[in-house]
Amino acid sequence: MSRFGKCQNLSGCLLAYRGEETEVENGQPFVCAECGKPLVEVKSPASVWMRYVYGLLAILVLAGVAFAFYPPLRGMISKGKGHQEASDRPASTDQPSSTGNTLATTSSSSSSTPSSEPGSTTPSTTPDTTPSTAVAEPPTAVTSPQRIEMDLSQQENKTVKAEVLTRVDQMPNISGGNKDKLYMAVEKARKMGKIITIPFGSGKTELTATDIQQLKAELEKPEIVSLRGDPTAVFVILGYADPKGDAKKNITISESRADAVRKIMKDKCDVINVMHTVGMGGSKLLDAHNLEKNRIVEIWAVLP
Repeated sequence: MSRFGKCQNLSGCLLAYRGEETEVENGQPFVCAECGKPLVEVKSPASVWMRYVYGLLAILVLAGVAFAFYPPLRGMISKGKGHQEASDRPASTDQPSSTGNTLATTSSSSSSTPSSEPGSTTPSTTPDTTPSTAVAEPPTAVTSPQRIEMDLSQQENKTVKAEVLTRVDQMPNISGGNKDKLYMAVEKARKMGKIITIPFGSGKTELTATDIQQLKAELEKPEIVSLRGDPTAVFVILGYADPKGDAKKNITISESRADAVRKIMKDKCDVINVMHTVGMGGSKLLDAHNLEKNRIVEIWAVLP
């Protein structure tokens, strides 16, 4: 068996300077092969590795003994293995896949896609008057709220105010001066609330004789008469179309509806307050599901 040593002659031996070990066969002089000086014996690399091997074997033996004589440890290992196997199992086929849900949702959305409102340039695949038992009927008469809410902290009022300001900025057929007056009237409003709603038929922009009579009756209600008597009150008439079809055509339709209501209010209902019309175009603002409810005109009272 060989012996290993290191030379200590640092000043005269290169092996000592490098710190290299020298292997000497049994029976040979235990001296440095370069300078001949005696070597200092060191542990062989094999003996170092053997220590590690023996240590590892000892750990394994102790672990085996603990596993054999300590039942709770076996239970913990078995439980951990059970969790791992459960996570590796594929999901149950009884549950619908995400792809199936996506396809079902897409199919449902496609089947409920509305057609174009007559008067638009977009072809209609489903008539605008197709009856549906799944949704309520749109309003059929001129109505006013049971209680007129003018508080701008109300969510509906805030939402409509923001929509009106956005639309006013985009209006092409209004002079700069009138646009500024309308914008400032809405922007600086102290109070603002809806007072009357007027439904329109599909593609229609004029009021019927019945609509005119109903509008006159609503304008004579005490709360609305009080607003008409306030010279600072401004009436903003918002025209809407349903969102089906061509967007530009829907803006034209909504503007025509608002203009028609303004003309009737001025010529046949004796309203002398300042009035502005705004074509809001196709919208889902009023009802995102029953789109027919968006074919209306709303009259809003704005107080500075």
